[in-house]
Amino acid sequence: MRTLLVGAAIVGSLLPPQSQPLGVQRPSGPLARDTTVAEKKGTAVIRGKIVAADTGRALRRARVTVSSPELGPNTSKSTSTDLSGRFEIKDLLPARYRVSVTRSGYLGLEYGQRRPGEQGRPLQIAEAQTVERIDFALPRMSVITGRVSDEAGEPMEGVTVVASRSMFFEGQRRLVPVTTAITDDEGEYRLQKLQPATYVVHALTRETWTVMDAGKETVFGYTPTYFPGMTGPAEARRIPVGLGQQIPGIDLSLIPGRAARISGTAFDSRHRPFTRVSLGDEIRGVSFASFRSSLGGSVGADGTFTIPNVTPGEYRLNATRLPGDPSGEPEVAEMMVVVDGTDLENVSLSGSVGASVTGRVIVEGSGVPKWSSVRVDVRQPLRNQASPSVLGAFRNAGTSPVKEDGAFSVEHVFEHARFQVTLPEGWMLKSITQGGKDLSDVEIPLRSGDEVRDVEVTITDRVTTVSGRLVDDKNEPVYDATVVVFAAEPERWFESSRSVKSARPDQQGQWRIKALPPGEYLAIALEYVEDGSWNDPEYLDSLRKDATRVTLGEGASETVALKIGRAK
Repeated sequence: MRTLLVGAAIVGSLLPPQSQPLGVQRPSGPLARDTTVAEKKGTAVIRGKIVAADTGRALRRARVTVSSPELGPNTSKSTSTDLSGRFEIKDLLPARYRVSVTRSGYLGLEYGQRRPGEQGRPLQIAEAQTVERIDFALPRMSVITGRVSDEAGEPMEGVTVVASRSMFFEGQRRLVPVTTAITDDEGEYRLQKLQPATYVVHALTRETWTVMDAGKETVFGYTPTYFPGMTGPAEARRIPVGLGQQIPGIDLSLIPGRAARISGTAFDSRHRPFTRVSLGDEIRGVSFASFRSSLGGSVGADGTFTIPNVTPGEYRLNATRLPGDPSGEPEVAEMMVVVDGTDLENVSLSGSVGASVTGRVIVEGSGVPKWSSVRVDVRQPLRNQASPSVLGAFRNAGTSPVKEDGAFSVEHVFEHARFQVTLPEGWMLKSITQGGKDLSDVEIPLRSGDEVRDVEVTITDRVTTVSGRLVDDKNEPVYDATVVVFAAEPERWFESSRSVKSARPDQQGQWRIKALPPGEYLAIALEYVEDGSWNDPEYLDSLRKDATRVTLGEGASETVALKIGRAK
């Protein structure tokens, strides 16, 4: 496969990152807040050129963006390439940067990314340094095309077609939507922006029609249909797609199915009936989410509801009381239902206002963070937005800024929630406790109206660091690799765990991972790791036997010597 990114030539010397002594103390009085990075002006420059990988043609209007997590939010810079495909970004502060490029018709790439789906490498930039030849060769996006028809072969307009791939996503391995398309009046569709992978394609529509048989009306619709004509993903044909490949002829003939009725009750947390229930489609993907209400029904005084003529498929059933409703305070009830042509009866929707969590952030260190950069979240670890029902009923559900005195108050927290604390560079989470109980890395069982008080979130400026330098047998830097460091205990392996992190080396082979909690870890360097693979416990388990053990103490900085292993 052709290399996607050309290496960089550095003008000037690379300066090692400055280390700062970190003290541990609880501040006894007001201390100076962090200096805002945006007030400083850098002196470094990066330059490069963007071309098409298939033809070598210079690409104008490509968007180049640089950002640095260690400099904080709102510090990114962007520019576009000129007619010759060249770009320049100036006034950069010394830091480790992420460089990314996007262009219509092509797959976006990050600096150091050899293939789509891989994590990018950081670019280390020193004061007054000029970095030349940050060049990208963008590959064409892959495309799947086809035609959707009804059971008689007539074209179907307005049908949603979805391309999905198997991924570990939000706590489980499953088929995850990657992109969607809508059929035109000829039934044609075009699924774009696909990376090289193996996909499953299915089509769905909520169109219904009535059939008279012996004087009896029966409503029919179409069941979600998987290529080449299956009603479930297990039987679907997998479609391998190569880099920049055009895959035509993925045609689907929709399969009819009987529409069903959903009935049950919908009460709020005080056993008062909701006014209405709604049924909505939900497509939650890797980098997008789509929600659409399709059907609904009124709720009677006795709390009962009926929704007729529901076509086969998976739906989110919900009842919501919005702010300002005279019948009561905002509440929401939700559940997923699967309709397969059989009526669903005795469905029970129970409302919730969520729980509340209050407490204080305790600072250990020689200063205090910039409080506007500190946030406490207690929510389900979703990659995308919560459902529109939750967003409509509750403002800022599950999240809270931190006040100048360290106090926080998180409202409308629902079940399966975990703490997530956002901190500026130079700080890390030490512990989260309540009444002597550790809440740092556990799911919190919460019911409507529960109150969790006096939570102590302790943060420290004694930030742990695990680092190293990857070199080959000639002591030359190796940067085409990915390092994964993960807790030795499997119970700490979950998506967004602070005990599982990854890094790619910079142009000198240097890598580092910060803010891991103290404990026992396993570290491994691999030629290639697909971005996010470390969220899968089964994947981490496969790495255990080849990994190097690391013990990380509080505020410790450990250097680990690793050799490149084979990609898993």
